[in-house]
Formats: sequence, structure tokens, C-alpha cells
Amino acid sequence: MRTLVYGLGESGAAATRALAERGEKVVVADDRDDERLRSILKDLGVQGHLRAGPEVLDCADRVVASPGVRPEHPVLRAAEERGLPIISEVALGLELIGSGVRVAAVTGTNGKTTVVDMLRRMLEVSSVPHVVAGNSWRDLTGCAAEARGAGLLVLEVSSFQLHYLESPGFEVAALLNVRPDHLNWHESFEEYVDDKLRIFDGQRAGDLALVSSRDPVGRSALEGLEAETIIVGERDTAVREDRLLLRGSRLADVADLHFAGTHNYENALFAAAAAQRFGAELGNIKEALFGYESGPHRMRVAAEVAGVTYVDDSKATNPAAVVAALDSLDVPVVLILGGSEKYTDFSELLPALGTCSAVVCQGEAGPRIAAYLEDEGWQDLVHRATDLEKAVDRAGDLAGPGDVVLLSPGCASFDQFPGYAERGDAFIRFARQVAGHRGAVGR
Repeated sequence: MRTLVYGLGESGAAATRALAERGEKVVVADDRDDERLRSILKDLGVQGHLRAGPEVLDCADRVVASPGVRPEHPVLRAAEERGLPIISEVALGLELIGSGVRVAAVTGTNGKTTVVDMLRRMLEVSSVPHVVAGNSWRDLTGCAAEARGAGLLVLEVSSFQLHYLESPGFEVAALLNVRPDHLNWHESFEEYVDDKLRIFDGQRAGDLALVSSRDPVGRSALEGLEAETIIVGERDTAVREDRLLLRGSRLADVADLHFAGTHNYENALFAAAAAQRFGAELGNIKEALFGYESGPHRMRVAAEVAGVTYVDDSKATNPAAVVAALDSLDVPVVLILGGSEKYTDFSELLPALGTCSAVVCQGEAGPRIAAYLEDEGWQDLVHRATDLEKAVDRAGDLAGPGDVVLLSPGCASFDQFPGYAERGDAFIRFARQVAGHRGAVGR
């Protein structure tokens, strides 16, 4: 079997190393050519082709597609026409792991990294051996042997990774929510939905499927599922009277938690249901939640300046995540929106803007978002800035004591930064610069 790995990003490089270490015939290719790629290719020590087109398929029996390569790419289209199997790096990782490992897989437009992080913490406190991999974590192909040794894999999967994943049969499959996103990668929202629903493919009666009561896509899948199902937010797994209930047992009081927001309480219930499935006791799950704090760039306080709190939610790269952030705040908000352009529909944000005293639109997508909000009647709130630094400065002028300046951009970061983490770090730096200029202490 000769495998072509197409795309020399991190996951493509990890897949290549895993195959080469097993002694399999592997060729790597990319449609770009620069010094960084040549260096990666040299380090991998395998046959490679840069600026490669469909002709590279002549040496392949199957293709491992990196998540950054769209299905519409000429090489992948040509592979389909030739009848060559196409799999994702995650699918290759699951193949390398084999059938003896239990898997909890989590996907969703928003919240999947948080749920995996919460689940990881619950398993750690419960001394349950496990490995975490996937989307925001390690590449699965790079830790396949470790996962086999642990016997339990917690896997975060994106729609890109699910697209070429056939009938995985996860023991636990969690679909948190589906909102319009990544429509610059998928052909349509319908394709995006179909890819998200692949999380449940192959599940049997003894498995567990988790969906949200607030998500129409997840609820629509219930009728066709063979697995046991829990609808988070309904019946005995829900937030009732400021208490988190798991299968009817009192898990935590909202007042005792170090994180906030209805969406985060739901995330905690998803994680707790999965942890309980893998042997975590209720007391250990509680302990994990009481000590849990949200991850970097997810509703983290960056600075406090003259009574104004600056909150970093750079991880919010789509409108649904912005809505969740706004819903979790009960004070006036100066919202910073914008980033790289994905031509995303921001209509679902409109009902949540009532908590905003101003909206600063910045970056590549800023002018379009600003024009849209003005057309929808929010012109009194809208302000413009060319980039994030100027947006933070403008937001500081607009905010008053007791307000929150919230970076929850609803867009990717690639117009100005390599990723959401770098954007969040820059926001923290800019906020603390404001603190320094105005004689306040950032934190």
C-alpha cells in the first residue's frame, strides 16, 4: 500500500512520520513551495513533491488529506474520480490504534475544546488512564501507541477531520451544537451538518450519544440513533434552579464554580456524562469542576482599567460563540468584532446586541460587519477600527466604569495573526498598555 499524504501542515507531517516509522511506503506533497516546507520535507526524510498537482496521484493507492486542504482541491477531486480512498489524519490515527481502545469523541461548532479539557480534568482526578488528542490537542497519529497503552482516547474532532471519517463507531459521541461556520471550506451548510453528524456513525446499542436540548441539528439525529442517548439540558441532566444535575444527582451549584455562562454549564454536563461512562465517580467529577477554570482566550480577564474589565474571548471565531459570550455577561459590553473574512452570516448575533453599549468592527471583515449591522438598524452602536490595536484603544474610549470590553471577534484571526491564541495574547498586551497609559494595574 502506497500512501500519499497531501498537505504539509502539522497533521500531515505527523501522519507521514507515523507511516514512515511503521515502514510503510509514503509520499508527501503540497501545492505550495517555500523554505519552511522544504525544511519540513527534509526533516521527514521521505519522497516529497512541492507545487504538486493531480499527477502526484500516480504513485498512490490512497490519500491522507490534511484538514487544511478543501475537498474541492483539484488533487482530492482527481483522487475521487480515480476511486482512490481518501482518509483524514484522525482516520489514519484510529486505524493505527486498532479496535481495543475505548474512544470518547467530541465535536461541535463551539465548546469542543472546553468539553475535552473538562473531561480530561475529570479523568485525571479519577485516576483513569487516558490520552487526549485531536483538533486543538496533539495529532492522533503521533500518539497512537500511547493511546493503545492507556486504553482510553479522548478525541476532539472538527468537521474537517470528520469529512473523511467513515463509520468510526465511537463508544461515546458528543455533538455539542452546530451553527454556520467554515463555509469557506465546506460546499454548503448542509454539507457541514452532514460532516458533524458523522460523529454518530457506526454507534451501536451499547454506546452513548450526547446532544444538546438547545441544538436542532443534534435533536434531529436522535430518531436514527441506536446508542443510548442523553439530551443535555432536559430531564435529569440539566441546570435546574442554579444546580447542575447529572442523571438526577446534584453535581454542583453554579455559585461554587469558577466559570460562568449557561453554555459552560452545559459543557460541564457533557463532560461529566462522558466521564461517568468511563468510571469516574461523582465525587471526583465534582472535585474536578470545583477546581476548573476556563482555558486561555476563553472569557479570561485580561486587565482592569479605571473600572473597565477587558475580557479575552479570542477563541470565539464564529457568531454563535459571540452570542454565548454576550449571554454570559450581565453588564454593559463594548464588543470588538472582526478578523479574517469568512463571509459568515452574523444575523444570529442581532438579538444578543441588546447588552452592548458599542460595537467596534476591525480587521479584514470589519467593514462588511459594520455595514451589515448599520443596515439592520444598529448604526448608533457601530464604530470602526483598522486593526486590533486601534480597536482596543477605541473601545477603551467608549467604555465607562463597570463596563466590559469584550474581544469576541466572531472571525478567524489570519488577517493579522497566525491563530486565535496569538490574537488573544496581543489583546492582553494592548489592554495592559491601556492600563499603563491610564495609571491602572492590569492583571
